Amino acid sequence: MRTVWIFTTAACVLSVLVGIGQNRLAGQEAGGVPPSAQAARGRAERELQRMSKRLNLTEEQKAKILPILQERNKQLDDLRAQSSLPQGEARAKARDIRRSARQQIAQILTPEQRDKDKAMRREARQKASGQAGQPSQSQ
Repeated sequence: MRTVWIFTTAACVLSVLVGIGQNRLAGQEAGGVPPSAQAARGRAERELQRMSKRLNLTEEQKAKILPILQERNKQLDDLRAQSSLPQGEARAKARDIRRSARQQIAQILTPEQRDKDKAMRREARQKASGQAGQPSQSQ
């Protein structure tokens, strides 16, 4: 009796695991997006919302910028997955990926939006570098 119960339980567990695997595979084959790509897409959409708020982007600009951000995030995720690269080389490639995306986005922005974006990035860098050397004041 105990043997029958063990085999029944094992068969149920195996069936569930196979079903989960098939659902994941079917989702990817049917145009589903792997979880890492979903995360990259979500990050790009959130960044686009922030950028749109700061720069007052048009719908046309948003439609052109989103794929650039998604591709940049995908390339950065792929780069992170390459653990064989030396750290300095990986940082240089990441910098190049970000720079390329910024240049593509700059071509879509109006001159006023470009100026505002540059000023905001400059402020953020100054704030980050200023805070990096200061001790925390919250105690």
